[in-house]
Amino acid sequence: MSKKFHSFLIIELLNALSKRELAGLSHFVSCKYFNTDQYVAALLAILQKQVIHKKAFDDKMQCLVYQKLFPDKAKAQKGVLDKQQKSLLLVKMNVLTRLTESFLCYEALEQNKACKTELLFDKLLEKNQFGLFRRHVKRTKKELAAQVKGVDEYARQFKMEMGVLNHLHKKGELVTADNLPEVIRNLDIYYILNKLNLHGTCISLTHFSAEKSYDYTPMEAVQTLLRVPQYADHPLIRMYVTAVDLSEKNTPELFEELVELLDKKSASVPKHHLNYFYMSAANFCSKKIKQGKTVYYERVFDLYKKMEEQDLLREGNFMPVGTLKNVITLSCKLKEFEWATAMIEKYRSSLEKEHVNSVYHFNMGAVAFYQNDFKTALSHFIRVEKVNLAYDINARTMLLKSHYELDKEYDERTLRTLLLSERFILGHKGLTSSNKKAFKNFVRILINIYNTRHGAGKMTKEKIKNKVEKLEFVSDKQWLLDKIEALGR
Repeated sequence: MSKKFHSFLIIELLNALSKRELAGLSHFVSCKYFNTDQYVAALLAILQKQVIHKKAFDDKMQCLVYQKLFPDKAKAQKGVLDKQQKSLLLVKMNVLTRLTESFLCYEALEQNKACKTELLFDKLLEKNQFGLFRRHVKRTKKELAAQVKGVDEYARQFKMEMGVLNHLHKKGELVTADNLPEVIRNLDIYYILNKLNLHGTCISLTHFSAEKSYDYTPMEAVQTLLRVPQYADHPLIRMYVTAVDLSEKNTPELFEELVELLDKKSASVPKHHLNYFYMSAANFCSKKIKQGKTVYYERVFDLYKKMEEQDLLREGNFMPVGTLKNVITLSCKLKEFEWATAMIEKYRSSLEKEHVNSVYHFNMGAVAFYQNDFKTALSHFIRVEKVNLAYDINARTMLLKSHYELDKEYDERTLRTLLLSERFILGHKGLTSSNKKAFKNFVRILINIYNTRHGAGKMTKEKIKNKVEKLEFVSDKQWLLDKIEALGR
């Protein structure tokens, strides 16, 4: 790996930090306990002022940073650092890299209570600080007793119980008293939940890629533990087992079982786990809808409403743009327009700032479109800028549909818009070949329908319909068939 590449790694890392994290890193680097090299503290300050979240760290910027960091040394010739100057700057940047990594570890330790419990308890016992140890155990037990336990909480409970076991051993009391049942129970639950989570991930990945396959025989060891009554009846474990089975077998019975568990046991499950279970149920509904079973539109809408009531749609403080789009599209298809509009307004402030306007206009455009207010819909869709691949494709599709619905007479501009959209999609490197074919076929069929509708084409209604039904890949097939059926009315 080249020295030049090494120097850019720290810039990339610093650019990934938030303003709060950069401020914390500055304090960390300025502390003499962690860093005694004041050049490195100065380097971080210069990078924050000149480079981070601002400009590229090119040759010119490297010279500027070097000169500000070492004002008494010779300047770079012709705007390029020589080998010795680069090496000196690189030494300081490598030190800054190590310090930043240590800072991230410290941040992670503050957030990961299980690891902090384990490390602190071990150190207290190593120093024979039994009184302080017992105080921390009492405090930790109180915190855990007040929490709905998930994977992280069981990890912390296990670490705490191991600390108690080590304490009993160190005090010579293990023969007369022990907590082994608690240690084993918490270890088992932590192990089972992680195995089920990983097993579910394997199954999900095989759904996305036919090339992926996994050996599931290691899961057989878990089956023995799952037959133990205290684990089989555990609410969180039951939900994981049901969700994983649903992902693998896709039966209505398992779907109903998971929904029933969510209705009855959700209070016993942490919020960050509930989202996974609700989305597992929602994904099942999506599969059934694709199979033509429209009754599942109502079922998945009920799931989204329950998620919204429990504030599960957001991830942290942000609303994922894909989740909002799915929720709004579904509610519009069910003509729940007031609810959809309320959701758009409610979560507008929870969207990422750079995409807030585009996401807002796309979803408001969708509401207008499904209410047959195509003029308002078009005025929203034309204001949608790049968000992500799904939004880009959907926005273009909805824009084309709006043009089609609005044109009472043949308009060459609409045809040009259709062809330009097709050209954009075909040149898009992020799309799979099947998705490109699907969109291309959508545009081609829509052109045929448009021309036939306005008496400008040679295709008949029957020919277009037969063409659509023979296509393997086509976007919005049902909408196209509906428009074909409407021809000649």
